[in-house]
Amino acid sequence: MDSLGIFVSHGHKYADMAKSLKTSLLSLRSNKSLNVMLSEDMPAGREWRKWIDENVRAADVFVLLYPHTSMDMNWCNYEIGRFYQSDDNVVCIRNTNIPKSPPVFEPYQAIEGDKGGLTKFIEDLFANGALTKGNVLNPDITKVSSQDRACVSKIAQELAEKFAEARVDEQLYERRLVISVKYLSPGKLDPEQTIIEGNDDGLKLLGFNYMPGMKWSDIRSALVSSHEWPQELEQAITTMGSGQLPPPLSPFRSPSGIFIPVIVKAEIVDRKLRQVFVIFVPANSERLGALFEGSSLPRAMPATLKSLVQLLRLIFRARWDILEPRRSEARLKQPTRERCLEIVNQVLSDYDELNGELADLHLAGDDAFHGLFDRELWDGIDAGGKEWLEIVGRLRTNPPENAEDLSNVLSALRNNNAKWMSMGATQFTRAVAQYCGME
Repeated sequence: MDSLGIFVSHGHKYADMAKSLKTSLLSLRSNKSLNVMLSEDMPAGREWRKWIDENVRAADVFVLLYPHTSMDMNWCNYEIGRFYQSDDNVVCIRNTNIPKSPPVFEPYQAIEGDKGGLTKFIEDLFANGALTKGNVLNPDITKVSSQDRACVSKIAQELAEKFAEARVDEQLYERRLVISVKYLSPGKLDPEQTIIEGNDDGLKLLGFNYMPGMKWSDIRSALVSSHEWPQELEQAITTMGSGQLPPPLSPFRSPSGIFIPVIVKAEIVDRKLRQVFVIFVPANSERLGALFEGSSLPRAMPATLKSLVQLLRLIFRARWDILEPRRSEARLKQPTRERCLEIVNQVLSDYDELNGELADLHLAGDDAFHGLFDRELWDGIDAGGKEWLEIVGRLRTNPPENAEDLSNVLSALRNNNAKWMSMGATQFTRAVAQYCGME
């Protein structure tokens, strides 16, 4: 054994602890060279999965750092699955308040992350041959009066203190994203070198699972068609380095609800933005409605009349915000096939957002509509809803790829919208007459 390969598996939150362990092991005298491998050492431009496969398989010893039960084990489980050594050179160093190792590591004897446990790990690695097929790397480590023993004691104490810090039951209630900024040129963001981190809740809210080395370009390309805030954030990054306050970012809808991105922290070095911290604040639609809708609708206004006004607003938005500009572009600008498909996706996304707002207003579903309209209008409501579903269904399953077909479909949606506008206006007129004493 000319050298000993040690792969240290850890959650990305505990990268500093892993680096400290590596530095500590390399600082000890050894008659064999040590190669301590961390995912943070991966060279730029390498495919991360291939790098992990190659380095884990080349390792003689596999060490898992397990400081907290909340640690994401997905990548650690992947890495142990690539460790093909026949002998049981797997060490799980778990914190003192954790009763057992993660399921995949339960078959292996664990070591506690206190001074005694960490001292034992170093002795097994250097002096006892327990992890090195009988090879003794440094026998002086176990000699009480030796300088090496003193170094081991100091290293074990420092690592134990890091495990103790990790025992703090940290409660982070926000969904967050941390962006480590790199530049192509002064003031110009480099999306390929700008790295993304964050907590699981924040990344999953955006539809991602954390992977080491995630790039801003990955986030942006996936979200830019349906979210405005990524582009707004890029523009803010170019100005925040000079000390300007960050601008408000546009809200967005996710399956979990409506969220507002907020820039809460920025690290600036020599007028260059180094890191940006963004949290995603849930927008309570009912409470916000009291601020926005309530500001233009009197509080004493009857609930049915309010609901009709809110419904008509959405119908108007569908007509003049969603359909008219896209239909005009299809008719007058003769967009390419790619642009036609992009328009279809925009229309469907905007309709999904409107449907979400209908749900927030408690107007989604047949019963809600039937309860809002007089009975003699129900047939028209049912027919209009069925027609809308058929047209939108065609858009989803067979999107038009040329300007003429796209214009025809958008015209059909516009005609359907006109029917809803007419029914809404009819019901609104009746409600005004009822509540304002005209009957």
